[in-house]
Amino acid sequence: MENAIQNIIKTKIPKGCIFDAHTIIEHLIQNDSDIYLSTYQNNWTTKYYHSEISKKITSLEEILIKRQGDSWSQNIHNKFTQNVCWMKL
Repeated sequence: MENAIQNIIKTKIPKGCIFDAHTIIEHLIQNDSDIYLSTYQNNWTTKYYHSEISKKITSLEEILIKRQGDSWSQNIHNKFTQNVCWMKL
C-alpha cells in the first residue's frame, strides 16, 4: 500500500498541486483495487480503513508532501466530509 500511495503522488499528481486523501483513495479503488483490497482488515469499517490510508499519506509529510490545511470533499459514498489537504513538493 505504501508503495502504491508513493507512486500515485510521484507520478499522477503534478508538483505544487494540492490534493486530499479522497483523491488517493479514489485512485486506489479505480486503478489499484487489488492493492486497495489487500490491506483491508475484516473488522474495519470503511471510515476506519480510509483513516488508516490517510495516516500512510501523512507519513510522507516533508518527504513528498506538505500539509496545506483542510478541504471539504466528496468521499466514495457521495458524501462530503472534512479532509486533510497536502501539496506535492
